[in-house]
Amino acid sequence: MDLVNARPADVVSLPGAAADFSDVDFTIDRRSAYEYMSRRWVDLSGEFRGNRVYLEVQPGSEAQVLGILDSRRLTLPDIGTTEAQLADMDSRQDPEAFVEFEGRRWLYEYSREIGYFENETGEGEGLYRWLFRESGGNRVLLVEKWEGEPFDVRVGQRLNPRDVTVYRAA
Repeated sequence: MDLVNARPADVVSLPGAAADFSDVDFTIDRRSAYEYMSRRWVDLSGEFRGNRVYLEVQPGSEAQVLGILDSRRLTLPDIGTTEAQLADMDSRQDPEAFVEFEGRRWLYEYSREIGYFENETGEGEGLYRWLFRESGGNRVLLVEKWEGEPFDVRVGQRLNPRDVTVYRAA
């Protein structure tokens, strides 16, 4: 089944994706959307072992899947940066910029304002996102700033869409 068409009540299975290398299986209970310019992608989420997990699925000939399966919620000091440094990276859009986290270098990939549409409806709300990719790995740091909220930093990972199975709800 096509992941982009997954709906609430469908079950997603990600083999070996948990921290202990067991499978991550969850029932989708939310389906929302993100938008940047003319590109729109879906955000599927549900509960796994008492924590909320997310899959961002960008459609296309080569679908891209970003999983946020790590329950840690980090702060800017945790990843060794400040709001001023993020603003500087944003203004320069410099692919040589990086942050240090967990003894590794995480390379600046992009920063931009994107729209979020809860349940894929309404006017949506804007947020600003910085994305850093782990040097030599498939993990990413997502730094998000929603209006009126503190910075939110999450560890995600790029997943192979062929490794994701969706079971249609009965």
